[in-house]
Amino acid sequence: MQRVMVVDNNPVVLKFMESFLVKNGFSVRTAENGLIALDLLKDYTPDIFFIDLIMPYIKGEMLVSILRDREELSNIRIIILSAVAAEIELDYIAMGADACIAKGPFNTMGKHIINTLNELSDNNGNNIVEQVVGLEDVFKRSITQELMFSKLHTEVVLESISDCLIEISTDFRIVYLNKAALRFFNKKQKSIIATNILNHLDSGWLKMLVEYLDAVKAELPFQPIELNRENECYMLTAKKLNSSKDNTIVLLLRDISLEKQREANLKNKIKDREMMIKEVYHRVKNNLAMVSSIINLQIGESTNDIELHSLNDLRSRIDSISMVHAKLFRGKDLNNIGFDDYIKDLVDNLIDSLACTESSIVADILIPEVSIDFDKAVPLGIIFTELTTNAIKYAFSGKDTGLISITYSEIEDGLKLVFSDNGSGLSVDFAADKAESLGFNLIFSLVMQLQGSISVENKNGAEFTIILPRF
Repeated sequence: MQRVMVVDNNPVVLKFMESFLVKNGFSVRTAENGLIALDLLKDYTPDIFFIDLIMPYIKGEMLVSILRDREELSNIRIIILSAVAAEIELDYIAMGADACIAKGPFNTMGKHIINTLNELSDNNGNNIVEQVVGLEDVFKRSITQELMFSKLHTEVVLESISDCLIEISTDFRIVYLNKAALRFFNKKQKSIIATNILNHLDSGWLKMLVEYLDAVKAELPFQPIELNRENECYMLTAKKLNSSKDNTIVLLLRDISLEKQREANLKNKIKDREMMIKEVYHRVKNNLAMVSSIINLQIGESTNDIELHSLNDLRSRIDSISMVHAKLFRGKDLNNIGFDDYIKDLVDNLIDSLACTESSIVADILIPEVSIDFDKAVPLGIIFTELTTNAIKYAFSGKDTGLISITYSEIEDGLKLVFSDNGSGLSVDFAADKAESLGFNLIFSLVMQLQGSISVENKNGAEFTIILPRF
């Protein structure tokens, strides 16, 4: 008794073929797809295969190629069952098949099956049937032609992309690979189809891969994973496809080794640039410190009160700029400075260096953790240096204690910075736009440079309100 295997994803066709062939004296096994067929071959070796061309998992053409590659199946006869024989030209002989029967009405299809089997058995079974059998029973359908063209177009696109595209079953067996994936595995398609993908991947990836694929299979939330080995780096993404016929997982494996190398090179360049910039900040800071030291020497030698006053003011302005460079040199971000720490350190240093030992001046600074760039830090540092210096020198004259307060708040139009002291206040005829001192002129000029505005009033001491655009 000859043994037959029928591979077709249409259950009606499978039932007809099994019933018809058994009735005609054949032993029959059926399979819904190529994976099941290959599993059945472990304990069942047919003499004849009937194979559908368009199936889930492994397409018919690939299944024929796999079967022809097996030495133990060298004498089998393979007959293609095609539902699209009228719409496309099938070179089934080049595929490795011996005959092709067009799927048509079952009453005539049965006759074609028997006639084809008889023709193949003649001449010691060495002949092939060179024409598609049963074409007269079917007609061309335009919708099928369009679908087949669309399928061909999709296959061309998938074979052309540089990323590895791999489709696997839910038990991780490979059912499709594009050309890029075949190059990645360095194997022929028929030797890797139906095998477990985990058997072909780096052993160091297995634990991560199994966890990832299990999450994809269960349709749990997941992120793409990065797979590394030596100088190679790949990004793996996956998507589960569900249909009434099959469930598969599509994997996209992208080689990002060059991207990683470029990223590493860019990071190194940025790091080198930051080191150079930090060195510049460091040298500027040192040079400013040297200038400040020279001024200190001059202060020590001077006996002129006006000259001392000017030199102290100059030293404070230089120190405020120097402090910006020091913070940039020590900081991680070369573009931003912690505004709160900067102002607090600046005011504390001024109080320590300028306040007389007999008085007790404290600063209450209420600035949240905000960052400021270099271009704004320098003018704001000088502004607060001038305000603090003036308060220390003049606001608390004759007092044992003094309070300097600085607050920061966000308003609709931008930011509000308020500097105030509880000293004696400004003279009643003080006008901000008519101030003649260098310090006040410097303050107002720098506020305008920052595109802001400043107002002054006496409120239990002097109070300066600065409105600025947001940092």
